[in-house]
Amino acid sequence: MKPAALAGSEPKRFALGASPNHRTMTVEGVSLAYDDRGEGFPIIGLHAITHGSRDFEHVADRLASRWRFITPDWPGQGRSGPDQHPPRLARYTTILAGFLDSLKIDRAILIGNSIGGSAAMAYAAQFPGRVAGLVLADPGGLIPMNPLGYRVCGLMAALGRAGERDAFYFKPVFSMLYRQFLKTPAARAQRHRIVSAAAECAAIWEQAWLGFRTPQADQTGIGPQIHCPVLFTWAARDPVVSLARSKDAIGRFPNHSVSLFRGGHCPFLEEPEKFLSAVEPFLERATAEKPAARPLPAAAR
Repeated sequence: MKPAALAGSEPKRFALGASPNHRTMTVEGVSLAYDDRGEGFPIIGLHAITHGSRDFEHVADRLASRWRFITPDWPGQGRSGPDQHPPRLARYTTILAGFLDSLKIDRAILIGNSIGGSAAMAYAAQFPGRVAGLVLADPGGLIPMNPLGYRVCGLMAALGRAGERDAFYFKPVFSMLYRQFLKTPAARAQRHRIVSAAAECAAIWEQAWLGFRTPQADQTGIGPQIHCPVLFTWAARDPVVSLARSKDAIGRFPNHSVSLFRGGHCPFLEEPEKFLSAVEPFLERATAEKPAARPLPAAAR
């Protein structure tokens, strides 16, 4: 297996994630790196698999000028330490819950892309009183799995295995894929960093794609469990997480709206100004709403 980094050098994946002056905390045995900017109502940004919290760099300063904006790196990605568990939806939801508990955040808005969006939905369903709103950017789990999808996930996992053994074709194929996933000029620098660090995260890529095709990753029926406001921000030309094939699941969310963007998978990275124009009014409304009253325990009635 190719070493993650040469002795004495910094792993390339560090450039994808939290800033050099980041903070760290240990959650579920994992050292998580994160940036914590601004003050006010907390907004949590959750990135896609094998990316890092630097995906939010084009929108972070503006959001942090009005709210507290916190962006962690998932385990083994960006500047975070490794995890003994594979990257699965349940695991990431548990880590998100522990992260918010450690920060003593009782209520937040979650912005999640891809697997970050999946974890945001799962967390909101489990802890409805703690989520004031969701901004879901091309989230995974909303497309019904079929034989073709199962096959695509298997091929993506096989590409990760090729990266683990340093196959000659891994980087060219990965680079070709990412020209489709991150299409716009605004995303070019981060796309190059993702491709450069791909071999370091190949095992996480493989395990994540194997997980995407399991029943536990299916969130097609989660909509009725989520009653907070939801804004779907979708890169209309996403080659894998298709909006058209997600529409039935989206329609099950009782309080949702949809905004469309150019690009391939990550609207806040690919069209940051348009993303902010759509999201800031949503955040204003969601943070102004008072939480619904929670029922008292029977003993207190």
